[in-house]
Amino acid sequence: MIEESGVFHPGNHEAEMCYGGEADLHKHVTGCKKNPGHKGFIPLKDFKASCLPSRYHDDDLMSETIKRLAALTVQVKTKFTSLERPEFYRGTQVPYPCYDDRGSHVMRLGTGRVWSGKKYTQSDRRGPCRCAKCQVSATPSKVWGKVCVLTATHVVFDDNEARQTRCVLGFDDNKSPVVSLHGWEVGYRPDIERDWCQLRYVTCDLKLIDELDKMCRRFDDLCKEVRDKYWRFVDVDKLTVIVSHPHGCPKQVSVGQWTNKRERDDWTRYWYTTCTCPGSSGASVYRLGCVGSLHHHPHSGSNSKGNYSVEDFY
Repeated sequence: MIEESGVFHPGNHEAEMCYGGEADLHKHVTGCKKNPGHKGFIPLKDFKASCLPSRYHDDDLMSETIKRLAALTVQVKTKFTSLERPEFYRGTQVPYPCYDDRGSHVMRLGTGRVWSGKKYTQSDRRGPCRCAKCQVSATPSKVWGKVCVLTATHVVFDDNEARQTRCVLGFDDNKSPVVSLHGWEVGYRPDIERDWCQLRYVTCDLKLIDELDKMCRRFDDLCKEVRDKYWRFVDVDKLTVIVSHPHGCPKQVSVGQWTNKRERDDWTRYWYTTCTCPGSSGASVYRLGCVGSLHHHPHSGSNSKGNYSVEDFY
């Protein structure tokens, strides 16, 4: 899709802003103007193959892929807004998200997806663990791990915000046990236009690192199997699935189609009918035919053309 003059026009971001803290969330759910009643969202516990288009009703491969995506989906909670946020998108007079909140501790909620988990030992010469527990320990762990999470830049802008960001794994429903990781840094310089962000977390929970690494590898394998099985229908069904935490709620699955795309060099942005709400920013957008950890464009926002992703490879 090419917009007027080939220029992308940013719309509304979909991070959930909680000026009254988490007590605001119930009010945001009941008063949601984007999707009153939240039709199109399926609680994770209720998701099954029959929630997908008819072609996939008897296919455990596809439903397992979505459930693996859900297992890697995380809630992102940020409690600081960087002073470095710009006032406008570059070259425009379009306000950049949260500029007026700079320096504040307003809670901002989004979604992300675990991209990788990697373990480091003394032989890697990375030094001791830098997680919150080890930083105050006289004997920090010499073996530790790094977890990378993909989200949107407007959710977590820079290292200042990352250090006050919590990543919550396992929030499938209100009774699920959860694991929290505390932020360390962003992997690259803030990318305002593409809105693509990689968060990095550190932990000495080696069991968790091993588990996440296995989950990521299995998800990649499943994506390739689905692509090989259904490659003829990629541009027919245009299947697009998102697992997110709308309004800070437990994981919800939404199913739709991509409708348009904008290509620029090797970068692509997608538009889709798949339901999103505030709190969905940064959620991985699974498209039929995309391969594993790559090509899962995080959700960014909505404009006059519909819901759209960040700009990412292919």
